Amino acid sequence: MSAVIQRHKLPWSTLTNVTTDGSPNLTGKNIGMLKKIQDRVKEDNPEQEVIFLHCIIHQEALCKSVLQLDHVVKPVVKLVNFIRARGLHHHQFIHFLEETDADHRDLLYHSNVRWLSLGKVCQRVWELKQEIISFLELLENTDNFPELNDTDWLCDLAFTVDILTHMNELNVKLQGKNQFVHEMQANVRDFKTRLVLFSKQMSDKSFAHFPTLATLKDVKKYRKSLDDLHEEFCRRVCDFGKI
Repeated sequence: MSAVIQRHKLPWSTLTNVTTDGSPNLTGKNIGMLKKIQDRVKEDNPEQEVIFLHCIIHQEALCKSVLQLDHVVKPVVKLVNFIRARGLHHHQFIHFLEETDADHRDLLYHSNVRWLSLGKVCQRVWELKQEIISFLELLENTDNFPELNDTDWLCDLAFTVDILTHMNELNVKLQGKNQFVHEMQANVRDFKTRLVLFSKQMSDKSFAHFPTLATLKDVKKYRKSLDDLHEEFCRRVCDFGKI
């Protein structure tokens, strides 16, 4: 990096921002490359504070961890793998969906690499849950998936489907081409505002933005989940407000 700056005759003293992709040797502000950059800038301009930003799309993806969805995701992935990873079961399931004239003809796989797929997988399981239950009954295998008959778990699944739909929409906006950082920040700011609205609506038992959960009309702990998600977004993207 130093060689590039010298070759282009750029003054270190005017460096104001560095954005990283999350590589371990870059992210630490007290050690590693970021610390060296800050020290080098201060050699020429002691008053200059470099703003270090972490990839906003990655930050948005990390925010979902505060929702604590593992108890929903693991049974969903287990269910999908049970049906799709076994050739005979998969073939039988597709045939069963055709016979029952279901809205969909298959389940979707979830990729751990692309968390965007998670919302779509959960939504497909939700939309086919009755067919899945009937199929498991035919196989006499319902005992391995008790969650499908657990009202509380189904509520959590419904909430997961809706909130991941909103987060996926944000992620798609952030990945749009030819965007400036202030445009991406505006999308995140808009999403944070919407989370506040969602929380208020949830307290009023309004499900306008949660159509899946609306079928069960159970708010339970979801207002707190929305508040926690809003707080996590504020914490993770606060540095972008310094620009």
